[in-house]
Amino acid sequence: MRLEFHHWTPHHNMIVFSSLYFCEENDINFDVQINPQISWNGAILYFSNKTFYFDYSDDIQFIDDPQKYDFYLKRSLKIADVNQNVFPLNLQVNYSYKSLKLLSKLNLKFLTNKINRIEIIRALDYFNTFTNLSHNAIDVRRLLNKAKDNDGKVIFYTRLWNPDNHIDLEEKERRRLQNEFRIESCRIIRKNFKNASVGLFPDLLSSKLAPDLLLDKNKTSLKEYFGLLRQCNIGIADDGLKDTPGWKIGEYLLYGQAVVTTPINVAVENFNEHINYEKVSSRSAYLEIPEKIEYLLKDKKYLKIAQNNLDWSNEYLHPKNYLKRILSITRNNY
Repeated sequence: MRLEFHHWTPHHNMIVFSSLYFCEENDINFDVQINPQISWNGAILYFSNKTFYFDYSDDIQFIDDPQKYDFYLKRSLKIADVNQNVFPLNLQVNYSYKSLKLLSKLNLKFLTNKINRIEIIRALDYFNTFTNLSHNAIDVRRLLNKAKDNDGKVIFYTRLWNPDNHIDLEEKERRRLQNEFRIESCRIIRKNFKNASVGLFPDLLSSKLAPDLLLDKNKTSLKEYFGLLRQCNIGIADDGLKDTPGWKIGEYLLYGQAVVTTPINVAVENFNEHINYEKVSSRSAYLEIPEKIEYLLKDKKYLKIAQNNLDWSNEYLHPKNYLKRILSITRNNY
């Protein structure tokens, strides 16, 4: 099995560590190579005489031509774009699995290439003591197997994006609506639920627009955040910059959270309303959030949905099944 990408980034960790898991389980040689012709958010997997393109862009536009490959797997895939050789990559999350063992399998040329330096250092930092934690990976070996009851605690840690930093008028409006949703959601949750942890990453924009919601910067690293997720039951999410799901929902699922989100407008397999999540009616419908949370709190429905999400993440996100599932669904189309 050979995996190629432009250079190693957190966007590739799902396929990198899942390929390691698959090759270990099936006693297959695993080779990773740099290919500068591939888009930064793409990767090509060569296996069983087939080519698999992985499109990890958060944009609904394709970053390569699906007809060039046997199979094209895309995150942020419109339902209408699913066809004979195009399949959804579902949700994305940044995780690791036996990172030191992975490094031992990489060739010297790959390890000494400066373009991979950041992710190699992160992989070496087994205890997360000295690296930049802005893209800290979840160690899947430390995840829960069963949903834990934390009395329905709600969490929504988020950040704002400055509309003035983009020249496109449509994107400016998207960011304005996004910021409004995030600010007002935090405020309405804080007002209505004592058992909640909400707030904004502290920067100049959030300090100006919502100084009442600033988080303690010392507690905003992903290492601290993942620890907090273990103490919560209901996670609030909204679309990212391209009106597609960011990494937050996947993180919620791996940590056994019920989810309240804005509408999900991309293809996500077997991920259903009332079974895996509750949704508000639109990007601006933050006033509906308390009702959705109350629904989950009643008779502790959040526990059932949290377990559903742990089971879903185990099947669709966890490295023991991520690549195996992709190969199984595409094999039916060989």
